[in-house]
Amino acid sequence: MLARLFYFLVLVLATPAFADEAAAPMTVEGGRVVTVEEAKTWFDSGKALFVDVRNPINYGRGHITSAIAAPFDKSGDEKQRRAFLLRLPRDKRAPIVVYSHGETGWKSYHAAVEAVKAGYGNIMWMREGFKTWTSKGFAVSSGPDNN
Repeated sequence: MLARLFYFLVLVLATPAFADEAAAPMTVEGGRVVTVEEAKTWFDSGKALFVDVRNPINYGRGHITSAIAAPFDKSGDEKQRRAFLLRLPRDKRAPIVVYSHGETGWKSYHAAVEAVKAGYGNIMWMREGFKTWTSKGFAVSSGPDNN
């Protein structure tokens, strides 16, 4: 009986830790989802700002070349939200590609939603994320954000 209770408690307590492991939504209202290949076209054109919303450690380990670090925590407070938005360009029509780890990257989804709420009209969410970008052999850099 105690063993069953123990396993039940472990299951219940561990569930929140894996809650965001589910795939993120397929759409983002007010923005658009782009494939890695579409994002690469924007990258090659040099006309879009790439925004990496992963934490600084992961950004430093590797990020899309020229991407800025704009860490986003969906459970963050208003100060954190403002700090994220301050990393975005003043021109709210500028093309912006937001990304995080991959299809379970809820941070990038929530960051894209926040940018749309703030009035940005050309938000592209690279849902497939950095994992797929690197699997295609596209340009990556490492080290801290110098922007």
